[in-house]
Amino acid sequence: MKTSARALFAALAVAAAAASPLAMADNYPSKPVRVIVPVTAGGGVDTAARLIATHLRAELGQTFVVENKPGAGGNIGLDLLAKAPADGYTLAIIPNTMTINHTLMNKLPFDTLKSFAPVVQIGTTPAVLGARADLAPKSLKDLVAYAKGNPGKLSYAGCDTGSALHLAGEMFKQQANVDITHVPYKGCSDSVPNVLGGQVDLIFITLTNIAGYLKDGRMRVYAVAADQRTPYAPDLPTGAEQGFPGFNIDIWYGMLAPAGTPREIVARLNSAVNAILKKPEVQSTLATSYLTPVGGTPEQFGQKIRSDIDRYGAVIRKANIRIE
Repeated sequence: MKTSARALFAALAVAAAAASPLAMADNYPSKPVRVIVPVTAGGGVDTAARLIATHLRAELGQTFVVENKPGAGGNIGLDLLAKAPADGYTLAIIPNTMTINHTLMNKLPFDTLKSFAPVVQIGTTPAVLGARADLAPKSLKDLVAYAKGNPGKLSYAGCDTGSALHLAGEMFKQQANVDITHVPYKGCSDSVPNVLGGQVDLIFITLTNIAGYLKDGRMRVYAVAADQRTPYAPDLPTGAEQGFPGFNIDIWYGMLAPAGTPREIVARLNSAVNAILKKPEVQSTLATSYLTPVGGTPEQFGQKIRSDIDRYGAVIRKANIRIE
């Protein structure tokens, strides 16, 4: 082999090695990373995303730039992620809306189960069934008995139509076999005052939105939609311990990459986020939003996505809820 040919062969071999997934992971990240948040700035998922992005810079030595891309129930941001290069330099931190939209919406510009690589679940907070403090039923048992005796009389708000909080109401209706009227809203900002004012009887919401009203006695919680009590409000009973073990609706946030992202890069990100979630200062910040850190493996997060698609899909189909 001539010297020039050997030199070219060697150069190609070095280039091939540098382009291998293992080499990419060793050098990752070598430039700023884009982190898409498919909702508007200022909410819980945006706050969590910026917290994680800040700490990722310290963990991995590179800037992680958060970009809010809201719209279409989160689908605009997710579509941008699905179409991004699978090199680890475009990520997304998302709420669990994607697991609902999979069944709720007729046409999506991506495949929920095939277009993304799960990286890690960041945190979770349960929905709660709340009401104004002077509503007559004093317990979940009394509430169900009253609803059964007065079909259609009680009403509930679930913030956004088609959200996990809306589905919490439909899930409760199905499991308790009660007729409670859904009053649609476009967010929690209007629904909470209307519950306090008596225009709506019940609300399915997160503790973050009503914590102040619980403290001053203007609202009560009948049940936490979880199998175990939340550590942030351990005095509040769960639906499970009151006879509804399937009443389990959580709002979670997690990190995704485009499908095909090298496993070594996914593993590097997963390890970094798990380390971040163990930091006391991160846990205390998440606690202000009643968000419990989760972490775990990419496989565990993938399983969570699939199980929620199945669970929410069953509720949506039975309630015949559709959004075009």
